[in-house]
Amino acid sequence: MDSDNAELKGRLLDAALQLFAERGQDRVSLRDIATEAGATHGSIRHHFGTKENLYLEAVMQIEPMDLPGRDWSDLESISPEEGADRLRVMVKDFVSYQVRIGADRSAALGLLRAEVLRDGGPDPVFYKRVIHPGHEKLKRIMKAIRPDIEDEQVLEILAFNVIFQCVMVRIGRGIILKRLRKRTLTRKDADRIAHLISELTLAGLQEIDL
Repeated sequence: MDSDNAELKGRLLDAALQLFAERGQDRVSLRDIATEAGATHGSIRHHFGTKENLYLEAVMQIEPMDLPGRDWSDLESISPEEGADRLRVMVKDFVSYQVRIGADRSAALGLLRAEVLRDGGPDPVFYKRVIHPGHEKLKRIMKAIRPDIEDEQVLEILAFNVIFQCVMVRIGRGIILKRLRKRTLTRKDADRIAHLISELTLAGLQEIDL
């Protein structure tokens, strides 16, 4: 792909991310995206084929809530204490990633915010790519910490609660910086936030009466 085509494709993807974030996938047309990018309808067809393909590529700009490179295939057999340690590691990784996302990812952040806060839940493609990998691990970690919890819906809610707290570190970054009177969040800040999320979650797990 030559530089002109690469630049055009990037503009189309940025425009799509912005519009999907503002309106939702269903309320955005290919013509809307072309107009926003200052391009033609045909250029979208050429580079992406369909709106569904364009949305899929937009979602691919967002890193999954997962722990790449870590083999946690033993989650079904770990002790409550090991589960607590895994939770701390997972939350620390999630929060660190949210803090590292730079301003150049603002369009992707907008889509992340829109899908997380979407009425009726996130788009299935978005959920499968971004949320599902970490969500499933967290459910098993919660089960390891509290093996007496048999209700699958309770595990779903507990796992989503942790994910939502981690994502809100990025979505609410401006508010956090203002309240802490800082210009940026450091690694130390990220570790402190992750520690608080983990320990409050663990304390809450022990207090839940089912």
